[in-house]
Amino acid sequence: MKSAFLSGLASTSLLLVSCAAGDDESDSAEIQVTAPIDPAAAETGPLADMQGQWVSDNNSADTILVEGSSFQTLQNGELQDDVSIIFVDSCKTRVPDMDGKAFVLRRKEKQTCYLLYSVSEEKLSYIDGTRGRTSRFTRKE
Repeated sequence: MKSAFLSGLASTSLLLVSCAAGDDESDSAEIQVTAPIDPAAAETGPLADMQGQWVSDNNSADTILVEGSSFQTLQNGELQDDVSIIFVDSCKTRVPDMDGKAFVLRRKEKQTCYLLYSVSEEKLSYIDGTRGRTSRFTRKE
């Protein structure tokens, strides 16, 4: 039991290190999208699994809504942010990859990279590549 816990802890630490390694906000690895994101990309892979509305497990007033390639954050039902979500191969290289396990939320002033930890019919969790903080959500019915 102890070795399984340590093994899980080691793999989680490695996951965080690999995600945070390339996410320097001053890094010039910004994603340059020259064409609109293909709406069909939201029909398969991780982005398709994320479609819908999710309520934060930490604060029920915080929700996210993923529609197509739009990622909206809401607080008490009021829109706080509406940005494009772009899946990439990793937070280090940030090459667009719709089957990747990392994604960038493209804001005007910065691009934050996140590692998709898990997504299912009921639960969503991802790790902030700069802070190592995990955000957990439950699908809203």
